[in-house]
Amino acid sequence: MSPLQMNRRKKPANSPRAASLPHGWGKGIFSGILMAVVLTLVCCPALALPAPALGGGSGQFDQGIPVYWPYHVLFISMGLILLVAGFLIARFHKTRNWYKTHVILEVTGGACMIAGLVIGISMVALSGFPHLKNIHEILGVAIGTLVIITLLIGYCIKRVTTSKKVVRMSHRWLGRILIVLIGINIILGLVFLAAILGR
Repeated sequence: MSPLQMNRRKKPANSPRAASLPHGWGKGIFSGILMAVVLTLVCCPALALPAPALGGGSGQFDQGIPVYWPYHVLFISMGLILLVAGFLIARFHKTRNWYKTHVILEVTGGACMIAGLVIGISMVALSGFPHLKNIHEILGVAIGTLVIITLLIGYCIKRVTTSKKVVRMSHRWLGRILIVLIGINIILGLVFLAAILGR
């Protein structure tokens, strides 16, 4: 028997490892699409909202959103990329150092998201707009809160002695929901930004 034939016999196509990978991918993709569809349908009415009125005649608008929106977008986009990368590392590429890489990516991504949120709040204030008057801002604050909660739950996974499975599952599902919410809120933010800067 040749070495090639022996190698084929050692790795049968119907082994549990080979069969489990496509199933895991399919389940993850289906869950992500399902969450995206449900959340998009829930948030669709926000696209019909009018753009917020400009500041109260104080002439502050040019000092806020037109100046700082690129930094807001940059930090939020970097945060999303890092969070997705951390999710993919934990879900599909569990190498020897996967946990350390996952933690670094998620903490850095979370920090970028919080920085983007702070920039967003500051630029709205500088423009003279009232806070929390549209779905993008409300969802942004909710996302910032969820980022902190998800990171804290992740920190607790290796430190709790009871209900570890519940804590782990909570962390995983909050992370998935968070990524979908960030994607939806980026789309909403671009719609509002186009409406505001187009005036």
